[in-house]
Amino acid sequence: MSKIDYYQIALDKAKEMGYDIVRPAGERDGWKYFNIVKSWLIGHKIGLPKFLKISTNGNDIAMAEGWNEIGWAIHQAKILNAH
Repeated sequence: MSKIDYYQIALDKAKEMGYDIVRPAGERDGWKYFNIVKSWLIGHKIGLPKFLKISTNGNDIAMAEGWNEIGWAIHQAKILNAH
């Protein structure tokens, strides 16, 4: 059984959508979340961050929607990416 590279899936999808930075943002309810960012927008206020979510089987990709889901992902991203 091969291991699924969720980061690579997220990176490929993000690039397809015009984003170039991908950061892990946690896992819940059978989805792995990734924050996606356009590097040239860093430092600009443009609304809520964007999060891709990938099913744990690697077959489904969607965007996080709604304040509860995005708020949770923002919090997880801060925890996981703190330096």
